[in-house]
Amino acid sequence: MNRREMLAGLGAGVATLAGVEAAQADDKPKTFHECCADCCDTCGKCAVECFKCYAHCADQVARGKKDYADCMKACLDCAEFCKMCGSVCAKGGPMAMIACEACAKACEMCAKACEKHPEDKVCAACAKACRDCAKSCAACCKK
Repeated sequence: MNRREMLAGLGAGVATLAGVEAAQADDKPKTFHECCADCCDTCGKCAVECFKCYAHCADQVARGKKDYADCMKACLDCAEFCKMCGSVCAKGGPMAMIACEACAKACEMCAKACEKHPEDKVCAACAKACRDCAKSCAACCKK
C-alpha cells in the first residue's frame, strides 16, 4: 500500500468513526472503507445473535440436550471474532482484511453448527446473521 492510499484510508477511517457519511450514488462501487462500515454493522448484529444463541444453547445443554454443545461453543467463538473484526474495521486498521477473512470463516463455521438444529428458531436466526456477516466480511476482503 502506498503512502497516498494509506492517508486516504486513514481519512476514511476517521470519517467513519466520526459518523460522517458521504453522499454516494447507488451505482457507484463501494470503497474498502465503505465496505468496512457495512461490515462493522453486520458484525455487531451477528455478535448479538451469537450471544443470544450461546445463552439459548447453554440452557439446552443444561436441560440434557448435549447435541447443542458444539453450537454453543461455535456461537461464543464467533461472537468474539465479530467483536474483533468490528473493532479493527471501525478503526480502518491495516489488518482489517485479515480480520474480515477470519470473521467470515468463523461465521461460516458457526452457521453450519447452528443449521444442525433447523427446527430451533434461535439457532436459525443466528445462522442467518452469521451468513449475512460472512457475506459482508467476504465483500470487504475483495476490495
